[in-house]
Amino acid sequence: MKSAIILFGCLAFLFLSSSAGSAPANQQNQREEFVATGNMPSVGGGEMIGPGSTVNVNIVLDSYSTDQEARVMVSQFASGGYKALRKSLGKATVKGRITLGRDGSFELKLVRSKTTDGIRRIFAVGERPIRFFDAYYSGRTHDYQFGVLQLELKADGGAEDGSGVLIHGGRIKVLEADAITLEESAVQPVRLAGVRKP
Repeated sequence: MKSAIILFGCLAFLFLSSSAGSAPANQQNQREEFVATGNMPSVGGGEMIGPGSTVNVNIVLDSYSTDQEARVMVSQFASGGYKALRKSLGKATVKGRITLGRDGSFELKLVRSKTTDGIRRIFAVGERPIRFFDAYYSGRTHDYQFGVLQLELKADGGAEDGSGVLIHGGRIKVLEADAITLEESAVQPVRLAGVRKP
């Protein structure tokens, strides 16, 4: 009887751990696509994209980074900073792409997903800033900056929808296997509204 109780407790722990964890193995290889409306900041802008304008955003995630891939990049960043992370991202396979309007495309090399309390949070990182926005954000980008996507999705009647942000060139403060923290910046991100699957 005592053995049965212990076994049940172990199974319950494993179930709870997996339900709040990263993307399961079957999801890591599952292609997902999202569409959204990108709301440009009210300041800045150029001839092609004016301040406060909107742009159609298409996000294709061919696969998610495995736990091992994520651990390697976390370790690289912890030991060697942005230079080591950029080198690791440069060697990684493309996991997805962001298409902005009809002209801009940006590759994603690290893509992670985690669900907690019914909310799925996805973050993705590219090895360089998002060049599509170079003309919008004045001033040159720096070597320590990375293009970053962050989504927050909630299931509503079985279909996920939510919001997110696109960071033109973020400086990573903390990188974990299932979370990313950026340093504060005066540069406003592109806010994504109506994120959903087409």
